[in-house]
Amino acid sequence: MMIAAAALLIAAVGIVFTACAEEEWNDGSYDLTLPDFSQIGNGVSEDGWYLVFEDEFEGSSQGADIESALNASTVFGDVYKAKNPSLFQGGAPAIWTTSPEGLRWESNDPDKPEQACYWCADMAEVKDGKVIIHSSSSTHHVCSQGKCPAAGRFTSGIETRAITESEDSETENKGQADELLFAQAFGYFEATVKFPDAPGMWSAFWLQSSNMRKVGAEGVDGTEIDVYESAFRNSSKSVMGHALLWNGYGEYARVEDYVGELPVDLYDGNFHTFALKWTPDYYVFYVDGTATWASRGGGVSHVKEFLRLTVELDAGDKYGPHGQKIGAFYGGDDFVIESVRVYQNENYERYIIDDDKFSGDLDLAN
Repeated sequence: MMIAAAALLIAAVGIVFTACAEEEWNDGSYDLTLPDFSQIGNGVSEDGWYLVFEDEFEGSSQGADIESALNASTVFGDVYKAKNPSLFQGGAPAIWTTSPEGLRWESNDPDKPEQACYWCADMAEVKDGKVIIHSSSSTHHVCSQGKCPAAGRFTSGIETRAITESEDSETENKGQADELLFAQAFGYFEATVKFPDAPGMWSAFWLQSSNMRKVGAEGVDGTEIDVYESAFRNSSKSVMGHALLWNGYGEYARVEDYVGELPVDLYDGNFHTFALKWTPDYYVFYVDGTATWASRGGGVSHVKEFLRLTVELDAGDKYGPHGQKIGAFYGGDDFVIESVRVYQNENYERYIIDDDKFSGDLDLAN
């Protein structure tokens, strides 16, 4: 099972933890400036940036028909289309789907199986130019795909990777049955969202590769990049966490994360923008246009990764990422996604490495 919460990994497998103090990352060795996209249009900027896609989710649907609505308003840049003509031979590609249907977390209490968490497409909705991820605790849940029970905790997410059916259901969500609808190495990735504001839940914007579980090349062959995780409503609502995870989630797993204070309440009911500038040499993270962390953790991923915007629910232990006590989930607030934008830089493209260039086995633990 793919895991977004660094704190849960630390507790579960005892992985090496490194938290960078501000003076270590803000040392002048990173270009912390935001790329300037104001003059790009559908071309390439002087420093190499061009639009890949932007989406403001203008469709309208819920449940079984949601995929058509998710993909109704994706706008691809002309340069990207010219560089990838095969993707557009039959029209614009559909890049969004809901997160893998079914069990997300087993209950931490074997006597309370109803505390298990499930991702269900019926909990996602496209409405009024936004993606809305609902969350609930229910004893009479009805799943249109028949993969969720009646009793449990239910939520969802969207991503640019679909799971294909495999003979081994235990590994099909571990990079073994991925259909990458959209994936990119390097560039600029931005999501404008409104957090869910209720106990026992958090949202996240993250990137992941199909083979980040490979051991041997550190994070160069794939790193889970957590652009943000919203787990701080019980401690400080102006705090945000970012994380990098590589070598899978078992005994070889490694994580580097950072938690920083911001001059704004991120649970103020407004939309906030979270972004990642990923170069071949380092990562820079931004909140509302301000750089909040930079790192070279794991040696920097050089492979294509897919996008994920998800909600996670407490499964009985009342803890979330970054060691935060988030409380018990009984009923949820909505996670609202207003827009997603992705850009690429022509100067980075020659550094991309194909997944199959890396040898080694996948660590499928956890």
